[in-house]
Amino acid sequence: MNIFHVDRAIQIRLCLQFLTTIGTMSVLPYIIVYFSSMLGRVTTGMMFIGVMIASVIGTLCGGFWADKVGRKKVILLAESVVAVGFLAVAFVNSAWLTLPYITFVLYLFIQFSTGAAEPVYQALIIDASAPGERRTIYTLSYWLRNLATAIGGMAGAFLFANHHFYLFLGVASCTCVSIIVTASCIRETHVPEKKVRIRGNLPNFKGNKGGLILLKRLAGHRLFMVFVGAHLLIVSLEEQLTNVMGIRFVNDMTTPQAVAPFIPLDVDGTQLIGLLKSQNTLIIVCLTAIIVSIIKRLNERIVLVTGLTMYAVGYVILSHSDVVFILLIAMAFASIGEIMYLPTKQVLLANMIPDQARSTFLGFYMFFTYAGVASAGGFIMLSEWVGSGVLTVIFSLMGIVAILLMNHVFVRGTAPPEGKDEEKGLA
Repeated sequence: MNIFHVDRAIQIRLCLQFLTTIGTMSVLPYIIVYFSSMLGRVTTGMMFIGVMIASVIGTLCGGFWADKVGRKKVILLAESVVAVGFLAVAFVNSAWLTLPYITFVLYLFIQFSTGAAEPVYQALIIDASAPGERRTIYTLSYWLRNLATAIGGMAGAFLFANHHFYLFLGVASCTCVSIIVTASCIRETHVPEKKVRIRGNLPNFKGNKGGLILLKRLAGHRLFMVFVGAHLLIVSLEEQLTNVMGIRFVNDMTTPQAVAPFIPLDVDGTQLIGLLKSQNTLIIVCLTAIIVSIIKRLNERIVLVTGLTMYAVGYVILSHSDVVFILLIAMAFASIGEIMYLPTKQVLLANMIPDQARSTFLGFYMFFTYAGVASAGGFIMLSEWVGSGVLTVIFSLMGIVAILLMNHVFVRGTAPPEGKDEEKGLA
């Protein structure tokens, strides 16, 4: 299928995703190290958890209100807050003044709005696409996101330390472009029906029994809960690269080290973070088609378990080693593992979600994604009291448990999804 034959709204959304991801990834991986250098690890960890809580609340609110008032309105409001927020962040982190606590407050609003927009972007693509188009659309979206992450990550690695003011302005500018294009070129894809509206401006839990029943049945979907538990551990492991591991790289590698004996390039800790993130995304961008073609004839369960094992081993090595060349090999190992396990993981998720409760289940799935990201704040504080060896053991156990849980889901996943028939009456 030709991507130019899909709905125009999807084409525009993918282009805007590419632009805004470049801007966001030029600052997001480095803001934790920035705060840590000024406020210390414990304070930074507590602030990070607060920001992630704001993201989680935003995700739940954005998904809820997008179903009530439409996708476009929520996207425009959320992106407007993000644009104004980054303009303010640039001002309070400029040559005139540096106000880290004000920056934290601004980031609460930014992450709340970013979280609110994320499930709406996904819903917009589903609204505007046919089932037969979605594999191509998501493949291209995944490719563009990783390419943009690589570009933004490398820009931030070499510019953030001395030019973060201009990077913050760049993020605000990219978001403004997205607002203008969305307002003028993307139509509303979801017009709420009156019968699903609730009275008043705020949800009434006493009168919203259907929603409470749906949440109860969601929590009772045991296989899905096992799946999101494994997903939580996987995300938690990955997030340590730009948090606990990133702080360790910056503190331990103040003097630039050679990347390899045969590569004339030296990097310090901050630059190493950007190099590893960019390596990960470039491997995904360049090798996904090749690796998928190689493993497509293999047993899916073997591919899933092998991929997760490679992924976990790679991150465990990253948590312990200080040799740049070994770290690059470990990241390559983890990246190939990600390419192997991710398609099967996404198929498992799609197969177990009840058709009539898709947005609720995906919102809950995103809740666990943010919980995994937020767990990095706890590990930042823990790293203040325990050594890297203890953290490596913890990360190893997380990887083992994630593999066992995901294997259990695969084995049970051949059965009909739990609760699928039960949800039909809640549509």
